[in-house]
Amino acid sequence: MKYLLLIIGFIATAVVIVYVFSLQTQLRDVRANQHYYEEQIASLSTVSNTNAQDVNRAFLEIFFTYKKTAERYKDIQPFMTDQGHQAIHPSGTELPKSEPSVQSTMVGLKSFEYQSSKTEAEFFNEFNLSTEFNDVTNTETVIVKTSLVYVKEQGWKIDDVEFIGQLTGRE
Repeated sequence: MKYLLLIIGFIATAVVIVYVFSLQTQLRDVRANQHYYEEQIASLSTVSNTNAQDVNRAFLEIFFTYKKTAERYKDIQPFMTDQGHQAIHPSGTELPKSEPSVQSTMVGLKSFEYQSSKTEAEFFNEFNLSTEFNDVTNTETVIVKTSLVYVKEQGWKIDDVEFIGQLTGRE
C-alpha cells in the first residue's frame, strides 16, 4: 500500500510538472505576440472620429456647392474610395464636356453620426440645396447618407453615398 501511494504521488508530481512546463510554453508564446497586439491596439486607438466628421463635411460642401459639374467630380476625388466614387458617378454616363448653366449651393448642414466601429462611420446629413439652372432657382431640403471607412495611411474616405430623400419647396 505504501508503494502504491508512492507511485500515485510520483505520477501526480510528474503530471503537475508537465502541466507547469506547458503553461510556461504558452506564456512565452503570449509574451512573444504581446508587442504585435500592442501595436494593433495603438493603431486602432489613433483613429479619430472627429476626422470622419471633417471629411464628411468637406465632401458635402465640395459636392453640393459647385459652379461646374465636371469640376466637382474632380475636386471630390481625394475624399473618396473607388467604390465611393462609383456610388456618386452617374451610372453609364460620361461627364459633359460643356454643360448648361448649372450652379448649386448647400447651406444649413446638420449631420447625425453613427459609428459602428473604429474604422467605419455613417452620417445622415440634412441640408438645404439651392440649384440654379438657366437662371431658375429651386431650393430643396435634402437628406443624404454617407458611409466612411478608415483607410490606413490615408485617413477617412467616403465609401458610399445614398440619397435618402428631399422635401421640395420654392423660394
